[in-house]
Amino acid sequence: MSTGLPAAAAAAGRPDTAWYGMQPWWQIPVEGVARREHGRDLCATVERDLLSYRVPLEVRGRRNPVPVTIYFFAQPTYPCWGLSPEEYPRVFADPGRPSPHRMPDDDALCLYYPWSPPEQRWRPQDGLLALLDLTCVHLFFEDHWWATGGRRDGEWLGDEQPHGFPRRAA
Repeated sequence: MSTGLPAAAAAAGRPDTAWYGMQPWWQIPVEGVARREHGRDLCATVERDLLSYRVPLEVRGRRNPVPVTIYFFAQPTYPCWGLSPEEYPRVFADPGRPSPHRMPDDDALCLYYPWSPPEQRWRPQDGLLALLDLTCVHLFFEDHWWATGGRRDGEWLGDEQPHGFPRRAA
């Protein structure tokens, strides 16, 4: 699978149309159910090597919808830990809110452990709606964590995995 701009396309200033994010065969099954559920509230933007989705999500216990943005990169600038880029998108909501389950470099939500078995993490075949539902649950867990003490002794309602990855010996 091609990721990014091949030399000829890059020289011409064109995006790599072989990239999954530009392909209807990838977009339609991923978006389908989410688009039916969220309608016009779900906004998709395709740029060079970037597919993004924006949608306001209703989170249990909150008065107002939470704006959420999901980025699928052809060539992520962050590690994917052995997953393909389409299996490890970046999901953002409530920027700057401290949480035990956010990425330290860019504040993206840490929704699943990339080395978990496939059935325990989100995959494109699960569809965008499943990723949005996972995001809602994560935000609810953050709210509960804050309500029960946050950094001092907050309770995280969901399963937790180790954070960080072992460094290879030099």
